[in-house]
Amino acid sequence: MRRVLILSLPLAVCFFKAAFPAAFSQAAAQSQSPQERSALALYQKASALFQQRQYEQSLAALDEALKLNPRLVPALRLKARLAMAVNRFDIAKASLLQAVEIEPGVADNHFLLGFCYYVDNDFKNALPPLERSRQLKPDGARTHFYLALTLEALARADDAIASYEESLKLEKNGGAILAETLVAYARLLFTLGRYGESEALIDRALAAAPDSRDAQYEKGRLLFERRAYAEAITHGKKALELPGAGTTERQIHFLLARAYAKSGQKELAEIHLAKFRAAPPTLRR
Repeated sequence: MRRVLILSLPLAVCFFKAAFPAAFSQAAAQSQSPQERSALALYQKASALFQQRQYEQSLAALDEALKLNPRLVPALRLKARLAMAVNRFDIAKASLLQAVEIEPGVADNHFLLGFCYYVDNDFKNALPPLERSRQLKPDGARTHFYLALTLEALARADDAIASYEESLKLEKNGGAILAETLVAYARLLFTLGRYGESEALIDRALAAAPDSRDAQYEKGRLLFERRAYAEAITHGKKALELPGAGTTERQIHFLLARAYAKSGQKELAEIHLAKFRAAPPTLRR
């Protein structure tokens, strides 16, 4: 089964907050050694730099913090995020494995480790930490979402559907269902040939985020399957105008080439087919 990823990797990495943990209270800091307090201060500096997207400076501060306190788990997690942003999954995994070893009862450590394996296409190894994160924090909507994506990649469609449903339920309870969750779930249903259910989810995604390139593209694909080629073209053209890190321009040109061909507009079909062939295949991360 094909892999589905919604966020670009840098965007996904930045999605996870790097704020200074509330657990580091003033009283707790005073109970630590001067070296540990210095490490905390460096981590706090690194976290602020990360929020400002000054990644090189953030990494330098983290390295100094971890020299002073190698067991500072928030620093290990932040270092992993920075490593993933530059495709250094070896460093990210090593940091997160350390974090899990130091704090095995913290759901976020397991979640980030599973996420790291997932974006590195290692779906088999992504599954256990994501499942452990779900056990430790059953109400984590993002855990269920990435668990669904992982199960889908492992061709476990029924289990993936159950995880998507749980993710949507938790997002609703949290106050807002995310368009990316609806689109990912809809893509799976599309692959299974369940077009009506898929389109219902895409319509919900478009209602929540009409400027979603992914949702516009998926609506176009569904309309193409219904032989509504003119409408498919409308949504394909809209998708092409919108920014986005998920659906590629190559995919949209292919949809438009097919839809124009079916509607008898051969010249436009050839234009988009040429653009499709000229664009290199790109892994959606």
